[in-house]
Amino acid sequence: MATPQELNQLREGPRTPREQIWFDRYAHHRLEAWRRVQDPLADRCLENIAFQRPSGLLDEVERRAAEEGGVYQAFLDHCHTVPGWVDFERMELGRRMYRRHGALQGLVLMCSSLVEGYAHNKPSQVLVATGRLQKDVSRRIYETGQMLHNIAATDGLRPGGLGHRTLMEVRLLHAAVRRFLSESGRWDSDRFDLPINQEDMAGTVLEFDYMVVRGLRRMGLYISHQEHEAMHYFWRYAGYLLGVDEALLTATVEEQKVLALQLTSHLYDPTEDSEKLAKSLLAGMAGKPPFHLSYDVLVAVSRFLIGDAMADDLNLHSRVSSAAAVRLARAGFGAASLGQRLLPEAAKRRLEDFNHDLGRRTLKLGLGKDPARWGFKAMA
Repeated sequence: MATPQELNQLREGPRTPREQIWFDRYAHHRLEAWRRVQDPLADRCLENIAFQRPSGLLDEVERRAAEEGGVYQAFLDHCHTVPGWVDFERMELGRRMYRRHGALQGLVLMCSSLVEGYAHNKPSQVLVATGRLQKDVSRRIYETGQMLHNIAATDGLRPGGLGHRTLMEVRLLHAAVRRFLSESGRWDSDRFDLPINQEDMAGTVLEFDYMVVRGLRRMGLYISHQEHEAMHYFWRYAGYLLGVDEALLTATVEEQKVLALQLTSHLYDPTEDSEKLAKSLLAGMAGKPPFHLSYDVLVAVSRFLIGDAMADDLNLHSRVSSAAAVRLARAGFGAASLGQRLLPEAAKRRLEDFNHDLGRRTLKLGLGKDPARWGFKAMA
């Protein structure tokens, strides 16, 4: 949920000519138009490919590109053509920041970003229509974690990197879901617009980037403006690979904040489905690695991160003792964050490698030891 300061900014409107441009760029009527745009490149590839695991989808697209070219080669060319604004060295600090805070990032993503996303009723209807989250909560969350783990690997986002390939697989999976919903008759476009549209996809990037940074800060971590800019830049390119139109990929963290405010004010509409999805997520991940936290504590973390107003809208309530424990943990995270900043560079890199290895072990526990069963068959 937007902070009181952010909500006040939304009420006041733009304060500078530059903010005026951003508020106009992401005005509700413009966001509404993006709800009628999906991902033509990926969607054309999936018109005649049967639904299968994400890795299988990309394997099939590559096979057809070699044999037929056409839309399949066009998709691959787009993904492997690096835009002129991309500088991999510039995004390296962002990659390292996500790697450094991997475990806590996962907790924030689960208890804050995803829960907040469910309060946006229209995009969350994809999960309701497919039934994926309610049926197999932990597996979906660990597969999301696998994606994040892979893109944070060394050279993960460079063409040919494992993270780069994983994002291509996710993009094709989204196209497969759109086709499934279109053919199944389960989707009401009059009520919810087109599924997994450009506004929804831009919102997903905000969940992994803007909301995660905001959540990490609320948990007591110190993240400088320079570090935040690098994390945003990292996800700007990741969003491009996921098929988000460049017009919705913000160039600065200040612009991103305006997009987040406009998007939330446009989509926020919690319903009974929102409550069910949030509670299903937290219940499904209770007791699971790496934190092994109880449902009540996860609810307390979520309430602390999203704020009382949204938590009340989603009917998320925890015991006072759990809420107190979260605040105590926040103090510990803050002290640890300060300590990390005093470490020499070599020690910071060792910490990042340790957290990445911890993530790998956690994902293997959650997904199983047989890579053939994973949504993405490779792990960094």
